[in-house]
Amino acid sequence: MKISTKSRYGSRAVLEIALSRNGEKLTRKQISQNQDIPSSYLENILISLKANGIIRTIRGPKGGYQLAMEPENITIFKLVEVLEGSADQIPCLEDKSKCTKTSICVTRDVWNNLQKIQEEFLKGITIKDLVDQTQKLYSPTFSI
Repeated sequence: MKISTKSRYGSRAVLEIALSRNGEKLTRKQISQNQDIPSSYLENILISLKANGIIRTIRGPKGGYQLAMEPENITIFKLVEVLEGSADQIPCLEDKSKCTKTSICVTRDVWNNLQKIQEEFLKGITIKDLVDQTQKLYSPTFSI
């Protein structure tokens, strides 16, 4: 599973939207500035996220982006899958016809198991988890 800049920026953009107070809509410019993501690159990411039902747009002078799903239902795996396409790292894992040795290749199991571990790990992390971590990180702690 390739984790490109697109997925990293996409997860940060979704997190930024999730952190907005009381469902406040965020503009692309706000997301871009707050997360240090080039605006033109962000635009393509937001289009993909919207097309896949993760975010929605509200038009007009007070418009912007909001989550279309609850943060606990958006996994990092889902974001990577939406932004990268297939989660398969090795072509023969998705399509055995891509390699003539799939029936006798012992390393294929290694790559298949690695992929499963990565998928399960990323499916176990939600945007809600990241919101909670962010809030802990930036919450003032008082000690006397």
